[in-house]
Amino acid sequence: MTENVLSAARVLDLIELIAAADEGVLLREATMRLNAPKSSTLMLLRTLVNRGYVYRDTVSDRYVLADQHRSGGFGWISDPHARLVAAARPFMESLSQALGESMNFAVLDKPGHARALTQVVADVEVRYVANINRPIPLYCTAIGRVLVSRQPEAEWGQMIGEGPFLALTRYTQTDPIEIMKIIGQVRDQGHAVVMEEFALGGTGVAAPVLGADGRAVAALNIGCVTSRFAEKRERLIGAVMAAANALSEQLRVRRPAATP
Repeated sequence: MTENVLSAARVLDLIELIAAADEGVLLREATMRLNAPKSSTLMLLRTLVNRGYVYRDTVSDRYVLADQHRSGGFGWISDPHARLVAAARPFMESLSQALGESMNFAVLDKPGHARALTQVVADVEVRYVANINRPIPLYCTAIGRVLVSRQPEAEWGQMIGEGPFLALTRYTQTDPIEIMKIIGQVRDQGHAVVMEEFALGGTGVAAPVLGADGRAVAALNIGCVTSRFAEKRERLIGAVMAAANALSEQLRVRRPAATP
């Protein structure tokens, strides 16, 4: 799932680079950001111009995304998470099929909460299905705890909020000190397991998807029926961590280098 055709990846990286730059990019900027030869980058730019995706401003000599595509037709401009979801879905579908459990993919949202971007529901008779429109509390979910754990520790308290924290089930941890300890353990382990703190009958197993700076940009989560969890605990943890690591690496490989 991490293989890329270099030529196709370079074209997409170039389009994404131009799409993210309101004023367009110069040839030398594109060459530097993509770490690509000037001659081949120029040929790719000319091809994009000839196909109508990009135009060259003759005054500034910058290459700019065509208006009809900048309006959001590709999703690169209108939905900042479109690329994340597109990259995550193959991992989610593969894991769900292999493990027989549902998958969720979520990002940080409003203070104290995350939100699900997409879900893959397991194709089995008894399965855990989340309401992806429901806000996800950071303090008592596997998704929330892995997202918080990969931010600077000084920010944890502000991220989860001061409380008091609502006991959503009889198992929900609501003590702020204990929650902080658990988040520290999650950081050290690289994954979170939450059994029925958010919803009775459901166990979450999550791992962080990391950006180049080491912070979590998203969380990959298995929503497991609790009665099945014990027998495949280690398998679920290993699978979600491996997939999250592979997805993190894929996103880093595809992302153009940051401007110095």
